[in-house]
Amino acid sequence: MIATHLNGSLVGPPTLYPGASTPAQPGEEVVIYANGFGPTSVQVISGSITQSGALSPLPVIQMGGVNATVLFAGLVAPGEFQFNVTIPASLGNGDQTIAATYGGVLTQSGTMVTIHN
Repeated sequence: MIATHLNGSLVGPPTLYPGASTPAQPGEEVVIYANGFGPTSVQVISGSITQSGALSPLPVIQMGGVNATVLFAGLVAPGEFQFNVTIPASLGNGDQTIAATYGGVLTQSGTMVTIHN
């Protein structure tokens, strides 16, 4: 998984990529990219360089053990899913765990998102 701010800049501690990464803020909408979430509302076209389609139902995404608001979940490129998510307002500063559940399957553990208000 990777996360960006809505302006496309990277979410992460400032030391991750100095000058290029900054923490997300509680209540901020971010974009998360990941792969492996399965079939979408539009059938995947074999060999096509463009893909699209929404996931239904929306996955459950938790940050720091708190459910985040998922605004969009869909395929945006071959194998690449995009999730527009609002960071829970109750999260404190620091690296918070992030996990998604879809179709009864949980994403890998150890993934983090950096929060700072």
